[in-house]
Amino acid sequence: MPLPRLPGWLQRVLAVGLGLLLFVLALELLKKGAGGLGPVLRGLGVEGFTGGLGFGWLMACVVLSGSPVAAMALSLLASGTLTTAETFGMIAGSRLGASFVVLVIGALDDLRAGRRDGRSAYLGVAALSATAVIYLPAMALAWLGLTRGVFMGLRLEGRQIDGVVQALYGPLLAFVLAHLPRLPIFVLGIGALLLAFKAFDRALPDLAGRETPLLATGSIFYRPWFMFVVGLLVTSLTLSVSVSLSLLVPLAARGYVRRENVCPYILGANITTFIDTLFAGALVGHPDGVRVVALLMTTVTACSLPVVLLAPHAFGRLVDRLAARCTHSPRALTLFVAGLFLIPLLLIAV
Repeated sequence: MPLPRLPGWLQRVLAVGLGLLLFVLALELLKKGAGGLGPVLRGLGVEGFTGGLGFGWLMACVVLSGSPVAAMALSLLASGTLTTAETFGMIAGSRLGASFVVLVIGALDDLRAGRRDGRSAYLGVAALSATAVIYLPAMALAWLGLTRGVFMGLRLEGRQIDGVVQALYGPLLAFVLAHLPRLPIFVLGIGALLLAFKAFDRALPDLAGRETPLLATGSIFYRPWFMFVVGLLVTSLTLSVSVSLSLLVPLAARGYVRRENVCPYILGANITTFIDTLFAGALVGHPDGVRVVALLMTTVTACSLPVVLLAPHAFGRLVDRLAARCTHSPRALTLFVAGLFLIPLLLIAV
């Protein structure tokens, strides 16, 4: 007799629960194994703010997600492998490279559909460009705050969480530590982190398969502040800007999202993507963990709100020109992707 199929909503709830369990386990594995990564990072020349920035950017492009890289940076900070400045750079870099997955998904969608106009790849370039335009000044403000002692007393205690972690994973962590070197433990942590976000992906509804829009395409749906709020909420639910921005590809392909509405959504998503990183900062227990994330989240919000409320169309036109130029031909897109990897490599080499 076949087992009854679980309702869709229950499958999503279970997927979220599994994702959270894997997320916490991954952080512990990363923290325990981070000591073995120090020589590797130093061998790659990852030193100082620029080294952390380039490494976080490059890793986010490689693993197609920024949240695991940001969590990794906090674990390295807690173990003493990275300094506060290097951690700050790595988290900021992970945000700059997080949208690369949207470009990959968009390019694949264009290839699948036989399109040469880069219609879906445009979304990836727009996401990367909009993120860079906001994050560069926000990063400078956050760095100024970091050096001036802003949020110095900010703490989110993770002691109660730590007690739950030890109850759930204490024996497993002890076994792993007794039988594996530090570096393989760290690799296991990365794998668990990627599985955690895969579980979060499974909790999402299949938007690409819908024949009707989620919302009526009335005037409110196309207002910048509304799309900004949608970006905030969707990323809060998915805990990953890579996931929430990737949703733009099927939405735009179906005509649910127009080009002029993409930027406000991206700006909203880039704020609440820090929620899971704040949780990770509290969990690792380092006094600067939460502070670094809070500074970046505050300055990104401060730079995004005036754009959305006062100049959304001018900002959208700027990003549209950048994205259109980079996707008008396969050669232009190839050069953009090459630069996307070359810049972080140069930052590491500085």
